[in-house]
Amino acid sequence: MAEISIFEPRTMGKVVTRMPKVHTFFRTTFFKNIQTFTTKSVDVDFKKGNRALAPFVHRKIGGKTIPNSGYQTKSYTPPLVAPNKITTVDDLMQRMPGESIYGGKSPAERAVEKLARDFTELNEMIVRREEWMCAQAIFTGTIPIVGDGINEVIDFSFTNKETITTAAKKWGAETSDPIADLKRWRKQVQKNGFVNCDVCVMSDDVATAFINHPKVQKILDTKGYDLASIKPRELPNGTTYIGTLHAEGLDIYTYNEWYLDDWTNPEAPEQKPLVPEKTLALISTGANYSMYYGAVTLLDENTKNFITVEGERVPDSWIERNPSRRFLQLNSNPLPIPHEVDSWFVAQVL
Repeated sequence: MAEISIFEPRTMGKVVTRMPKVHTFFRTTFFKNIQTFTTKSVDVDFKKGNRALAPFVHRKIGGKTIPNSGYQTKSYTPPLVAPNKITTVDDLMQRMPGESIYGGKSPAERAVEKLARDFTELNEMIVRREEWMCAQAIFTGTIPIVGDGINEVIDFSFTNKETITTAAKKWGAETSDPIADLKRWRKQVQKNGFVNCDVCVMSDDVATAFINHPKVQKILDTKGYDLASIKPRELPNGTTYIGTLHAEGLDIYTYNEWYLDDWTNPEAPEQKPLVPEKTLALISTGANYSMYYGAVTLLDENTKNFITVEGERVPDSWIERNPSRRFLQLNSNPLPIPHEVDSWFVAQVL
């Protein structure tokens, strides 16, 4: 029987599909519509409706022609993320982390285990990058693409944002009115975005100011009418449920997740929160958000031809000599797309 290499694409593909998924709040809650493409770039239609009423007409005149609603098509090229890992002879000859000192595993067995571990690590890195891209799209309306040889920005022309600059209106002041602000922003999205925001994601400092605000406390103390409830509890994916504004149908969460920013200042990488400090976002789970994946083009070592592969993850492997080593790479071209740019609101309140 011919020996089957674990590094062949068909084998690696099975490993990818069996990897445990890393669940993330923004991507799994909002960017649920996943589509893959066979092209490098993807075209996205942005359509904006209106609330025009059907016209009254005289019975003897007949109907009135209504102009078609316009839409805008933009072309985006999803950025390539392609982390890889190297396997050397030393990796296969030495005991792996967690392996029994007296286990006596063969280099071939270690190679299989290292393949699975490397794929898991590479996939988790890509998922974290996707979650960061989703957070950037929501909180800034842009996705900065910064890396070796690349520095550009994907801009969705998002305008629903406000920074409270007046000291008396900042949520840390007793003269402010957080409930009124949330109602005002939610109403703006209802008017211009045609959706009801049912989720509010706050940074930790904003959530603390909100819960401790006298006007919020007053509503919580109201007897006979359940205007709001604050019942913090931990949820999966790093989120904490804070409470609900029942009159608005608005659930409030904090999301404590960080990422390592190693590109702004490479000499001193800094951990930063996905939800910016002093900031909140009102979002609708019913709005249209997507995760698009562009095609990945690879070089087939057997035919020496380029091949284009459609998929969320595309594995690749090759060898180099002197010294002997094998590269294992996981490729992806992800791009989160908020199709309705008026369907959420971002505010800096402290």
